[in-house]
Formats: sequence, structure tokens, C-alpha cells
Amino acid sequence: MPDSPAADDQPVIPLPTAHEKEVSFLARSGAVVTLRLIDTGRYEVKLDTRGDYTAVLLFDGETFELHPAPGVHALGGTGLSATEIYEGF
Repeated sequence: MPDSPAADDQPVIPLPTAHEKEVSFLARSGAVVTLRLIDTGRYEVKLDTRGDYTAVLLFDGETFELHPAPGVHALGGTGLSATEIYEGF
């Protein structure tokens, strides 16, 4: 089955590993998004442009779930694609 062109256009969200516990990427807005490994498939998210933004990112191998900390009103949700994460920040 051939890959769809849309899948090729998906940005890659770099995820930390046990070896490299923290990684950052530049989002569409220009914000630096930092992901820190908490547990397998579970990451803490911080933004350089919003010191109050903290969230937990879950990845099941296909889609993302983003859960902002209580009291943080920002991007969040379930069933998110890498594109939605990249563009949302």
C-alpha cells in the first residue's frame, strides 16, 4: 500500500527517549516547544513563549493527547496529529 502524500507532509514531532530525556522543536509560530520524558509514551510540555503553559503529552504510536495543567487555558485535546501539535503551538 503506497504512502499517502499527506502523510509525507506531516511534521515530525521529536520525542525524547530514555537516552535523551529532553528535546525541543520549533513550532509553526516560532515558539520553542520542549518535551521532557516522564514515562513511556508520556511527556511534559513547556513553551518558551508562555511560562505558564505546562501540559502532559501522551503518544500511543499513532495519535497524540495533550492535557494542559489545571488552570492553563490553551491547546489541548485527544486524537491530535503531529500537524495539529506543530500548528497549534
